[in-house]
Amino acid sequence: MTSPAPRSRRKVGWLPWGLMGVVVLVLLAVGTLGGDPPTLEERARNLEESIRCPSCASQAVANSDTPAAEAVRVLIKERLAAGDTDEEIRDYVASRYPDGRQLLLDPSGSGFGALVWALPVVAAVAAVAALTYRFGDWKPRRVEVSDADRDLVAAALVAEGEEQ
Repeated sequence: MTSPAPRSRRKVGWLPWGLMGVVVLVLLAVGTLGGDPPTLEERARNLEESIRCPSCASQAVANSDTPAAEAVRVLIKERLAAGDTDEEIRDYVASRYPDGRQLLLDPSGSGFGALVWALPVVAAVAAVAALTYRFGDWKPRRVEVSDADRDLVAAALVAEGEEQ
């Protein structure tokens, strides 16, 4: 029995991984680009969940019943009705309070805040690339069994059978 040439085996081995990569990219594109735009209520809820209550320790405005949280919820709805974007509303809320950016539970997607989102992705890609590079040409070693090894195993099996 002959084994296939290593080159053809390697091409076939990468084909499923390539197809899986394409499927993942298509699903990510559909998940990010597809769908209807969110309603004003959905946008308001998303904003309320991404802004910390000014008078609470670490609770989102959406989950707090304090007067400060209620004021922020009203402010969000007014700004949405005025036609502001989500980022404009987040910036406005941050500018109205002394601790500013500390109120935002999700970091900004631009500037220094973009590093918070990008660094884990870069680290994961680098780790996968390093593992692929390191183990890309790895093949299990074929162990040759000598006649002396076979005799040793046979003698051990006979001795084990005599002990029982």
